[in-house]
Amino acid sequence: MPKAIAKRRRACPLERPERRALLLKSAVRVFARRGIGGARHSEIAREAKVSVPTVFFYFPTCEALVSAVLEEVARFFTDMAETIHGKHRPAPEIILEHTRAFADAVATHPDYTRVLLEWSTALRDEVWPLYLQFQEKVIATIARTIRRWRMEMGSQCDHYAEDDARVIAAPGYVLVQMKVANLPGSRIER
Repeated sequence: MPKAIAKRRRACPLERPERRALLLKSAVRVFARRGIGGARHSEIAREAKVSVPTVFFYFPTCEALVSAVLEEVARFFTDMAETIHGKHRPAPEIILEHTRAFADAVATHPDYTRVLLEWSTALRDEVWPLYLQFQEKVIATIARTIRRWRMEMGSQCDHYAEDDARVIAAPGYVLVQMKVANLPGSRIER
């Protein structure tokens, strides 16, 4: 008597936005492993457990794929900044919280952090302008906190808030590098 062949049940199909989000999450993981220039549609398909044509349906070109991943990484870090800076507390506390959250992303969101670190040094024409746009959004968020704090402290001098925001944001990358290098938390906190 022949063995009964068990039919494999198909998973419920996902709606387009859900499928795209799943593919994007898989793409961020692949980009974190392979780099911005090393990720391929086929590897993302394997990661997401879908067919290669499915990935091409949502991201028809390598450029579209890169753009979508970088937009997702920018969205994550921009949302982080806006959430933290949206609180009404003294600016030094907000800036310290933002710096800690950014450094902690090494552990909480390592794939996003890896992509961001590579992106921040990728001076190629196709990705560098996108990084600068993202960075300007974060700088503007920090600058708003600085301006608010200065006004609350009675100072009208906010001409250099963007420059001050850049100086404040720069050490965040050093802290992330220290986390990646597994330096003791006490050194990072100091």
